[in-house]
Amino acid sequence: MSTPNEPQDPYAAGNQPEQPTTPGSPQYPSAPQYGTPQGGGYPQAPQYGNAPAYGGGYGGTYPKNNLGVWALVLGIVSFFLCSILTGIPAIIVGNKGRKAAAAGEANNGGLSLAGVILGWVSVAFAILTLIWLFALGGFAAYMESIDQLSTSTY
Repeated sequence: MSTPNEPQDPYAAGNQPEQPTTPGSPQYPSAPQYGTPQGGGYPQAPQYGNAPAYGGGYGGTYPKNNLGVWALVLGIVSFFLCSILTGIPAIIVGNKGRKAAAAGEANNGGLSLAGVILGWVSVAFAILTLIWLFALGGFAAYMESIDQLSTSTY
């Protein structure tokens, strides 16, 4: 019991002042006291065993898959060199990387797709370049034959 000269704890459970209410004002329950959790405290976090290897639970990560990176590198090299020698491997490696991403074994399917696209673009440019060179060579041979005909005498 406290004496009248002792200061009272304003935060004690029985020392809360009454809130004045007006007619029509909502009645709110009093806030819980800090330090005394209601309902027996906070529930314990669930215990997880070993997380699945491929992202099936919290904290599970995908393995790093190098196929997507290699497909992108080969695609970029083939695009700048306009080479079939690196374009076709970019397409093959990129398709393998996309299959791995679809099976859930990788998380970089976008890199694989970019490698496939760059590979196909470089192969198309290489084929168009070859066609253009053959056409240009045929045109040069045609012009040479016309030039020889015009200078020949009968």
